[in-house]
Amino acid sequence: LASSCSIAPTPPRTLPPITGNACALGYDFGTSGVRCAIVDASGEIVANPPGYSWGVAGERAQEASDWEEALFSQLAALPADARARVSRIAVSGTSGSMLLVDGDGAPAASRGSPRMYDFSVSKQAVGDSGEAALALLRRCTPEGHPVRSATSALAKLLAYHFESPLAGSERLAHQADYVASRLTGGAIASDWHNALKLGFDVRALRYPEWLTGGEIGEIARGRLPRVVRPGEPIGPVSDKLVAKYGLASGCLVVGGTTDSIAAFLAAGADSVGDAVTSLGSTVAIKLLSDVPADDASTGVYSHRLGDRWLVGGASNAGCAVLREQGFSGDELARLSEEIDPLAQPPCTDYYPLSSLVVGERFPRPDENAVGVLEPVPESRAAFLHCILHGIAKVETEGYEALAALGASELRRVLTSGGGSQNAQWTVMRQALLGVPTSRAANIDAAYGAALLAARGAG
Repeated sequence: LASSCSIAPTPPRTLPPITGNACALGYDFGTSGVRCAIVDASGEIVANPPGYSWGVAGERAQEASDWEEALFSQLAALPADARARVSRIAVSGTSGSMLLVDGDGAPAASRGSPRMYDFSVSKQAVGDSGEAALALLRRCTPEGHPVRSATSALAKLLAYHFESPLAGSERLAHQADYVASRLTGGAIASDWHNALKLGFDVRALRYPEWLTGGEIGEIARGRLPRVVRPGEPIGPVSDKLVAKYGLASGCLVVGGTTDSIAAFLAAGADSVGDAVTSLGSTVAIKLLSDVPADDASTGVYSHRLGDRWLVGGASNAGCAVLREQGFSGDELARLSEEIDPLAQPPCTDYYPLSSLVVGERFPRPDENAVGVLEPVPESRAAFLHCILHGIAKVETEGYEALAALGASELRRVLTSGGGSQNAQWTVMRQALLGVPTSRAANIDAAYGAALLAARGAG
């Protein structure tokens, strides 16, 4: 996965942080809907209207027109006096969500709906187009590269081609790219974060030769978006929209990010050694590091944040097992009060994989791994203690794995996800991690996107 070339110098910022009365607007196009937030120069929230929901059916079946409706309905929902102060806008989108556009930037009429973040070319692409795309990626890309995933943006682009050869004007746009282009009225442009799983080399800051040349290049050349540094200018908001919505004169759209990185920025993790753990159905960790760290065998890779790196890994283990074992929210709260978080649980060897999952990638790569939740103590409180300890061990081992790959030393952990609300568990995790551990004050990705627009990243 690591590039063979040296790390290119980070280009200087052209935009300083906003000052005075200026504000920045951030959008998050997430899995369940769209939210936006306006922040001022100090990072304080000026406006944060109720979000736009896709609805259950719309989470995985969206049209580009849905994105536009959400974009402009959220813009209209902002107070006029706040809109008048907005001088920059950034958009975060779900990683890997994409569509094909024509030469005018409109959705390619013959290609159907956008292919969302969880669209798998191996399962959902037409005929054998997905398998043809994955076979080409196996032949022509570095071992373990994220583009080899059946849900990567590049896999989706190639599958489109094998379904029906790409027309001369067709271009790829990530969700965030497309939404940003609706504001500028200009050409599609992407950012370092969204473009990583398209194949953009964040070390060299260019598309690699295997993507622009050879078999893949014959298909992809001329169809990939321009890539800018997150927080740097893409282009001005169109005069028509500035006038319609009363935005500040000269309002700029800047390079965006993915929803998960926007949530990291929102959490306030801004110093090397800061990390964010997401305790949801699965455990995901991200650490701000001075140096990149990559490991194809465990799915660890690094996003670039200016001169720093966001190193991350995701386990299949997590809180899904709590639901499977019948723990309700009320029971979790009540039983947690009975746990001494600094005491050893009766069983310390649990590995909390869901019964629906076979295989683990991070931090213990084992394609045949299954969950271990035995022996089961007689007490439900003791059983819960063992499970929470097991998940906390996965988290701890994850950060140890990043350290072994050369990432910067862990100094602080902020927590998001449902598990962040459990105070006893936080104490338990802090004891295992050995660093201050707390709940993140804000995990709203729209807020993180607004901070990105206001200050840049890294």
